[in-house]
Amino acid sequence: MVDNTSALFARLSSNSDRIILPVNDSALVKGPPRNPFYCVHSVSGAAGTDFVELAGLLDPTVQFYGIQAPAKKMQDVNFGSSLEALAETYVEALVAFQPTGPLLLGGYCVGAVIAFEMARMLRQRGRNVGPLIVIDGVPENTGISPHRWRPDYWIALVGKLPGWIKHADLMRNMSLRSLLRSLSTNAIAIGKRAIGRTPYEKLLGGYSIEGVMDLSNYPEAQRAFINRLLGALFDYVPGEYAGDVVVYEAKTTPLLFLPRIGYIWQRFTPRVQVESVLGTHIAMLHKPYVNALADDLHNRILRFYSSESVADVAAPSEPRSSELDPNAPIFTVPR
Repeated sequence: MVDNTSALFARLSSNSDRIILPVNDSALVKGPPRNPFYCVHSVSGAAGTDFVELAGLLDPTVQFYGIQAPAKKMQDVNFGSSLEALAETYVEALVAFQPTGPLLLGGYCVGAVIAFEMARMLRQRGRNVGPLIVIDGVPENTGISPHRWRPDYWIALVGKLPGWIKHADLMRNMSLRSLLRSLSTNAIAIGKRAIGRTPYEKLLGGYSIEGVMDLSNYPEAQRAFINRLLGALFDYVPGEYAGDVVVYEAKTTPLLFLPRIGYIWQRFTPRVQVESVLGTHIAMLHKPYVNALADDLHNRILRFYSSESVADVAAPSEPRSSELDPNAPIFTVPR
């Protein structure tokens, strides 16, 4: 259980300019970061609540930090309109927070794309960046199409139906309202794709997430930031990357859409390992699904900090009992 309530309440003040946020208890320990992992926020801009369960399952010797969009900057109408500028802001904050030593970086959803650009910038500065941890996110403008009109795409989509019935968030909640909303959202998305648009594109131009995500509980400045960031994602063209990338892809996809996140990463970056995580895009960060993700991530963090290339960083002396075979399959069906 994570007692670090600062992760949950760090965004209450609209004047907060904090970017690096300690998410687990270990990250609250004073002194130079030890075995740190930095994870960039999702489209909401908040890094605390998204990662609390994942961070709480990691070994106490791992310090988990969220990288969040500061609430104060969200009030700037230009903040978040460029993914490159946002990544540069976060890189400056990260370098100030940890001026030297190796860095292990990741991100969730759109945060994975921001983390990708951050990793590129950090490597250009000569920093030692470990394997980029991608949690179910991918750049849009890679020039790679998942071939949605080929028979194998639809065969794969139909094959996902049993898993969707068992593990989709709305089916687990057994909510008629959720079911109707999901079917409506998927139908609209299919209609937009039929005319060559993404589910996030407005018919009259621009981007909005309201048709896919309920923003009614978010402050006005944060809603505006979310839509700016969404537009920035679709404007961003990723550059080359020679580093290692680990992709955790949600196994349960939307009902009428197959993102093929791992497929795309494997075709535009040369050194990629893809792992399928049981659960949906949202459920994969919550119990019971997050447990398998945490086990595998834990192993990777410890291997990185104990490797010869970063031998100057002390590794934990006692591995977790779950660290049996790093190469063994990690995902099982929760009961």
